[in-house]
Amino acid sequence: MFNHEFPPIGGGGGWVSYYLGKHFAAAGHEVHLITSQFHDCAKREEVDGIHIHRIPAMRKNPNVCAVHEMLTYAISSSIYGIKFAKHFKPDIVQVFFGIPAGGGAFLLQKFRNVPYVVFLGGRDVPRPDPDPPYYRWLYMLLKPIIRAIWDNAAAVVSCSDGLRDLARETDADVKIDIIPDGFDPDSFEPVQRQPNPQIVRCLAIGRLIPRKGFQFLIRALPQIIDKTKHNFEIEIVGDGPYEDELVSLAANLNVRSHIRFAGAVQYPNLPQKYRDADIFVLPSLSEGMPLVVLEAMGTGLPIVASRVEGIDELVEHDFNGALFDPGDVDTLAECIIKLINAGESRIEMGNASVEKLKRNERYNWKNIADAYLSLYEKTLTQDKRTSSRHAM
Repeated sequence: MFNHEFPPIGGGGGWVSYYLGKHFAAAGHEVHLITSQFHDCAKREEVDGIHIHRIPAMRKNPNVCAVHEMLTYAISSSIYGIKFAKHFKPDIVQVFFGIPAGGGAFLLQKFRNVPYVVFLGGRDVPRPDPDPPYYRWLYMLLKPIIRAIWDNAAAVVSCSDGLRDLARETDADVKIDIIPDGFDPDSFEPVQRQPNPQIVRCLAIGRLIPRKGFQFLIRALPQIIDKTKHNFEIEIVGDGPYEDELVSLAANLNVRSHIRFAGAVQYPNLPQKYRDADIFVLPSLSEGMPLVVLEAMGTGLPIVASRVEGIDELVEHDFNGALFDPGDVDTLAECIIKLINAGESRIEMGNASVEKLKRNERYNWKNIADAYLSLYEKTLTQDKRTSSRHAM
């Protein structure tokens, strides 16, 4: 497997590779992951059956990867992958994000005839209005490479219908399978909540970067303060390079007393954050299928989220939460005000989140891993048939 991010660095994509790799290993497969070296992380270690190989990538920040850092990973992972494959001899390669992780798999397919599968996660798919804006020019340069990586893959997998549709704007002919992301139901369990707590706690989790949209949440606070009937608090969990701007924005709007920046929280401690909350908010500008929404739903929270890829497949307006157009501060404020004031119906929406996941086993990591393994088996079977025909 190739992924430039793996815990403790990166976001949801790293955890996808962790959960899939863990279940692949539990099923008896030998799993190796080539990822980025970061600070004092071990260069070689085994994590829940996954053999981790951390290679030089100039990674400086655990939350954000700069373009030049991605480039160094693309180069070093390609070189390392070719060398490692000489003695490991992989049957198949799983790529998480075609850019920057697809280069090594592309070379293994070309020079060693090893098939690969590409996971589409979010910003690796070109989009018309990216954040940061300079990605527009980067996408223009990278589109031929992205198409080549997709077109030479044995399979391309999107975690949501919306992301698949977006990908087809780059390559209309590529066949894309849909396998969603998931959550761990043993860690993210529902709890009993009160309809009228002394303080209604709104939780937001994510990297503090502009794309996550926390600036819109802060700008909505003056309206929320003015129109709510109950005391409330916004807690933002995460860190990143945008933190100073967000703190300054909150101070300038005089809403600092209603918002708490909790900083980074270790993943094993996140379930308690969800359990302590009453509402979950994700005002993101773009996503694939955010794990935080699945985890929040699993713990029984109603969701206020922007109407972007993956989220509208999880959140139904006025059923288990509320949706608004990305960047629409006024509607975001209205959604949060409604839920803070909702009382008993807020609890009902949280219960609807739990039931929605229970009714659909496709969000269970074991079932997701099995879906990938079935795809691998199909790919390898077709590859053998093709080889046999060529040998005749």
